[in-house]
Amino acid sequence: MIALLVLAVILGGALIAAQGPIYTRMAELLGGPIQTAALAFGLGALALLMLLLATSSPLPRKSDMAIVPLWMWAGGLIGVYVVLVSILAVPRLGVASYMVCVIVGQLAAGYAYDRVGAFGMSVRDFSTANLIGLGLVGLGAGLTVWR
Repeated sequence: MIALLVLAVILGGALIAAQGPIYTRMAELLGGPIQTAALAFGLGALALLMLLLATSSPLPRKSDMAIVPLWMWAGGLIGVYVVLVSILAVPRLGVASYMVCVIVGQLAAGYAYDRVGAFGMSVRDFSTANLIGLGLVGLGAGLTVWR
């Protein structure tokens, strides 16, 4: 089961790498990044609605949504930010440089979130080797971006 999850995550990473160039080309045709993000998120919402209907999953109840803390609603806004930044960055940095910068940000934040148990997750310690690894990824990002 773990192997399938790892493969699914790797595929997800490959698909994330495809998003930047896809959205960049779409923005050229639609007139800009905001129009592109609106269309992409609209399509995503439609796909999720179809999945809900196809699986007979209930829609969230208003009373359930009312108890969700405000900070948890940021997930959708984070997605909008990431899509808009990818549209602006990919044509200037290239896909590989953009992705390595995303990965550096993800790893650095991931270490920080693990260390403090952010968002209600378990606290996880990390070692000097982990920090060296993060530094090497950062160095690799620098070498990738500034050829």
